[in-house]
Amino acid sequence: MGFEIKSLLIWFAMAFGIAAPLPEFMGGMIVGLAAAYASMIFTPPESRLTVWSSLFAGLVVCMIAAIAHPHLPFGIHAWPLQLVLALAGACSRWVGGCIASFGKGAIERAGKLPSEFKLPGGKDK
Repeated sequence: MGFEIKSLLIWFAMAFGIAAPLPEFMGGMIVGLAAAYASMIFTPPESRLTVWSSLFAGLVVCMIAAIAHPHLPFGIHAWPLQLVLALAGACSRWVGGCIASFGKGAIERAGKLPSEFKLPGGKDK
């Protein structure tokens, strides 16, 4: 039973292009999710996401960091994978907030688009 789970986890990591050893990757994911939860706890109550959305955002940001780890600039690629995933998990709350605010701005701009649309060579109002 244990071999099958390990092989599934290895195939899962390889499918995403993560070539790190399984203990380093799983340890980094646990530390990254713990850092995501800790950053959720230390934020003001009015701006907290739910526990599950914070952990999901931490999971996604940690996966992206694990994929990008060998290609990160400024010597970060030489850092241990667990440290990179811990930093990514801690920053996931702010990354999620930036994406959410960008999405709200895009919705506002898209709402103005039909009234501001004009054909090339058309007259201004």
